[in-house]
Amino acid sequence: MGVLADTLNLARGVSWEEHIMVRDSIAQRIRLRAVGVILCGLVVLLVLPAVSGVPVLAGPHTVVVTLVAGETPADGGFNFNGYGHGGMTVTVPLGWTVVVQFQNASALPHSAMIAPSAAAQSGAPTATPVFAGGATKDLSTGLAQGTKATFSFVADKPGTYAIVCAVPGHAAAGMWDKLTVSATAKAPSVVPATATHLKSE
Repeated sequence: MGVLADTLNLARGVSWEEHIMVRDSIAQRIRLRAVGVILCGLVVLLVLPAVSGVPVLAGPHTVVVTLVAGETPADGGFNFNGYGHGGMTVTVPLGWTVVVQFQNASALPHSAMIAPSAAAQSGAPTATPVFAGGATKDLSTGLAQGTKATFSFVADKPGTYAIVCAVPGHAAAGMWDKLTVSATAKAPSVVPATATHLKSE
């Protein structure tokens, strides 16, 4: 409301008090509409994906994977969570942190390492994991029955890799499964779905 509107209202016989009330009411409505527009803009930014296809808020970026060595007698006990010879595939989105909670349920010593796919067929996989931090300790000698260990790594290279026991001869006996790091996956998954419990944080 400008000076001209003030003058017209007063000329029409509107009291100064009534004029002030009307002007304040209009100003308040304008302010409320401005706040509404700002809030709608924020909602759009939070919900809609960015131009690149990556959400503005990407959500959780850590997945916890339970990995039990020799959990069942399958493949002579040379398995993770009961699966060997690549029977289990864990998929994680590119860039996520993977926390592996390892446990050896077998009477034989076992270890776990994220290795190149070719290592699955090797009698003695490389001693260096694909991802920094992507292995249990004592790779070649393994951890004793009942031992628990946790290791973590950032899945920063897309591709398909092998989860192997690095004790010599164990991978060749079938103790390996698959890890896929996907640039398109939106959330972690595992096949078969009952193979392990995945927890996103």
